[in-house]
Amino acid sequence: MNHWWEIPKHQTSRNNQLWIANQKATRLAKQFQTPLFVYNANRIRENYRRLCEAFDATGAPYSIHYAMKANPHPAILALLRKLGARIDAVSPNEVRLAKQTGFSPEKIFFTGTSVSNDDLTELIASGVLINIDSFSQMRRLTEKKFDGNASIRWNPGTGAGIHDHTITGGKFIKFGIPEKFILKAFQTARTNGLCVVGLHQHIGSGWLGNDVQKFLKTVEKTISVGKKAEKILSKPLEFIDFGGGPGIRYQEKQTDFPIEKYAQGIANAMKKNSLNCPVVIEPGRFIVGDAGILLTEVNTVETKNIPVIGVNAGFNALIRPAFYGAYHEIVNANRLHTPVKVASMVAGNLCESGDVFNTDKYSLRKLPKTREGDILAILNAGAYGRAMASNYNLRERPAEILIDEKKTRVITRKETFRQLIQNQKP
Repeated sequence: MNHWWEIPKHQTSRNNQLWIANQKATRLAKQFQTPLFVYNANRIRENYRRLCEAFDATGAPYSIHYAMKANPHPAILALLRKLGARIDAVSPNEVRLAKQTGFSPEKIFFTGTSVSNDDLTELIASGVLINIDSFSQMRRLTEKKFDGNASIRWNPGTGAGIHDHTITGGKFIKFGIPEKFILKAFQTARTNGLCVVGLHQHIGSGWLGNDVQKFLKTVEKTISVGKKAEKILSKPLEFIDFGGGPGIRYQEKQTDFPIEKYAQGIANAMKKNSLNCPVVIEPGRFIVGDAGILLTEVNTVETKNIPVIGVNAGFNALIRPAFYGAYHEIVNANRLHTPVKVASMVAGNLCESGDVFNTDKYSLRKLPKTREGDILAILNAGAYGRAMASNYNLRERPAEILIDEKKTRVITRKETFRQLIQNQKP
């Protein structure tokens, strides 16, 4: 039986069991213990290659800045650095980690919001390009005599995303400088002697095919602003950064992101408007999202008022269903399909009613008849999974392993109780 979520050489069905990168998921769970994040290095490489091929086909200059907030693990950063990726960082610590992983400052862009003076001081010293998010930030950079490269982030007035929390363009949005003030921002930057070399936009995260046309309309607006900015600055821009956003297929009814249409649409708009500077994109989820799986063990199978499958992970491990109402495909790695399926709540082990891996506590999920000791695999957990994990209920964050060809290694050990409390004083 073929399943919609199967990806050759990545996650497949063999003898009614789940295999990840040619390794049996249940064996990985037993060897490394659950809850466990499993990443497939080759799938990350494949996703990055697909992006490159789509933009290479346009013939236009471009660079890919990985949005490391999606998954900032050093092993993944090192893998992407070898592929030629650059970095989109959103905190000084992300900048630090990127540099420690081998990225030079000129290959790191910082894009933050509500940036403190302490953060600005550290960022200036780091030598990275700073995307200016507000007039306040611009004023404080001027006061600190910032003489590095900067870009200005604007809000094009339109947003798109997988959830309201992930939309970053529009009226009720904290990010960027609004359309009515953007030209003033460039004029102020020039007056203040700041070295502005680029223009940045980001409309949201996790959008799919239906949102591409909406995105391309903002591309046209951004290019128009870019041409006006060049006149104000009396020099050509060195790049236009169209942010991130391309999503992945989380459920069967969705379609894969049309990466070729996305790349060609950007290139066509640049050519039509005679803007020749390189394009920057900031994908995160698209590169690592479907490359990660969360394995968790079933500890309780019981019918209360409803059938409940209790597992040894909670939203401290994967918060997206509880926080965004996000759908993640859940499969029983021991038996992918059986004649009998039971609509159940897949419940986490935290003391919260909202701690479920369904989209919410009212939406049951039909799964093969499940037994205690089975391993459930929560798919598409490579982005905003371990990166958003917490120690709520004083639970340890899960371990992480990376499968690279025939080599499997632990890249993050499961936390210990001592580590959880080491910075606390009675």
